[in-house]
Amino acid sequence: MKILLVCSEALPYCKSGGLADFIFSFSKALKEEGQDVSVILPYYNSIKYKFPETNKEIYDKFGFDMGTHYQGCTTYFYDLNGVKYFFTCTDRFERDGMYGYYDDTERFACFMMAVNTFITRHNDFDVVHCNDWQSAVLPLLLHYNPRHEIKTVLTIHNPAYQGWARRDDVYNFFKLDTNYFDSGYCRLNNCFNYLKTGIMASKKVNTVSKNHANELINDHLGYSGIGAIIDYCKHNDFTGIVNGLDIDVWNPKTDHNLVCNYDVNTYESGKAKNKEAILNKLGLKNDFKGPLVSAITRLSDQKGVDRLMQVFPYLKNYDAKYIVIGTGEKEGDFLYQSLPYKEVYFVKNYDENLAHLLYAASDFFLMPSYFEPCGTSQLISMRYGTIPIVSSVGGLVDTVHDMSTNELATGYVFNNSDPGAFISCFKSAMDFYLSNDPFIKKVITNGMTGDYSWKKSCKEYLELYNSITW
Repeated sequence: MKILLVCSEALPYCKSGGLADFIFSFSKALKEEGQDVSVILPYYNSIKYKFPETNKEIYDKFGFDMGTHYQGCTTYFYDLNGVKYFFTCTDRFERDGMYGYYDDTERFACFMMAVNTFITRHNDFDVVHCNDWQSAVLPLLLHYNPRHEIKTVLTIHNPAYQGWARRDDVYNFFKLDTNYFDSGYCRLNNCFNYLKTGIMASKKVNTVSKNHANELINDHLGYSGIGAIIDYCKHNDFTGIVNGLDIDVWNPKTDHNLVCNYDVNTYESGKAKNKEAILNKLGLKNDFKGPLVSAITRLSDQKGVDRLMQVFPYLKNYDAKYIVIGTGEKEGDFLYQSLPYKEVYFVKNYDENLAHLLYAASDFFLMPSYFEPCGTSQLISMRYGTIPIVSSVGGLVDTVHDMSTNELATGYVFNNSDPGAFISCFKSAMDFYLSNDPFIKKVITNGMTGDYSWKKSCKEYLELYNSITW
C-alpha cells in the first residue's frame, strides 16, 4: 500500500508538539510493516538551514492557481531510512517560525494546494492521511482529483486548533465554489473552518486515543461544537487509535543521553546515578531525602499549568525537589510564582538531551492536563521507571492504570472534574514514596514492562485504511 502522510511538522526536521513525534514514529512503524510510506510537509527555513541535505534533490517544479494569484513551488525529496520525505518549497514558509503568523490560514492553504498539485502530478498513492487543520481541506480538494479512488483519512491530534478563515477564502485560497460555505459544508460559527471541512470530506476520521474519541463525540458544546459535527456527520466513520511510542528512541537500556543505562532489573541504581547527574548538571545539591518530581510540558492552560504551580507549597513538607522543563504562554507566570521556592528549578527552553535525562532521573512525573488527546510523556515516564500522576482525560485514561487497579497499577489517575483531586493525589503519591512500601517496585515494574510500541496501533491504522470502500 502506498501511503502519503500530510503534516505540518515531523521529526527530525521540525517540531512544536506531539504531531512531529507521531509522524516520525508512525511512518517508521508503517515501513516496518512493509508499507510504501511517504511524508510531505512545508519546507520551513529551519529545515533548509539545519538540514541542507534535504534540498540536494529536486523532485518536481510546478505552479498552481490559488484563486487570487498564481503560486510557484519546488518540491525536494530526501530518503530517510526508507521513508520518503517530500518538502514543498514556497515563499510563504520563508520565515523564522513554523506557526503564529497572522496569515497562517493562507500559508497552510498554499501548502495544501501544493500537495494537491503534487498528488495530481504523481498520482500513485492509495491512501492520503491528513493530520490536523493544517492539511484538513486537502480531502475536499482530492474530490476533484482525476483518480477518485484515493482513500482519505483525517487524524485530529488537537481539536482546539481548527483553522479559521472567511467565506471568500474558500475561493481566494482554494479556488472552490463559495457554495461550500453557503450550504454549511465548511461553515462553522459563520466562518470557513478547515477542521470541519476535513471532517466532512474525509472518508474516515480518527483521533489519537479511544477515550478522547468518546469525549469528542459526546461533547457537543466544546471546541466550537466540532464534536456535534463528528457525531451527526461521521459517527460511524470515527474512531480512536492510541498513539504508540518509538521504543528505539525511548529505551533506558540504550539511551545515549543517560549517564547510566538500566533496565527493569537495575533501575534503582541506574535512576540514582542519573538523578545525581542531572542535579550536578543543573548546579543543584543532592541534599533531599524525598522524591524528585518533574514535568516536561508546554506551559499553557490546556496542560494544567495552574495545577503544576499548586504543588509549590507542599514540596518542602516532603523534602522533595521539582524540576520543570517547558516553554509557552504561561512561562513568565510560572517563573514568577516559583521564585520563592528553592525546591523548584525551572528550565525555560526545551532541551532534548536534558529531557531524556530528566525522565530517567525522576521518581514522579506530573501531567495534570485539562484535556489531552493522547500524550506521550506518560508513556515515556513509565518506560523509564518514573511513576506518572495524570488527570482522567483522553489518552491518559487509556494508558495509565490507576493505583486502585492494585496489581495492574502503573501510576496515579485523579478526577479531572474535582478541583481538589490533584493536590490530594499528589500528597498520596508523596506519602507512598516516603513510606518505603515495597508495592512501589511493583508499580514501577508494571510501567517499565508495558507494551508502548507502535505495533498494535499501526495495525489498527492499516485496518482503518482497508475498511474504506467505494
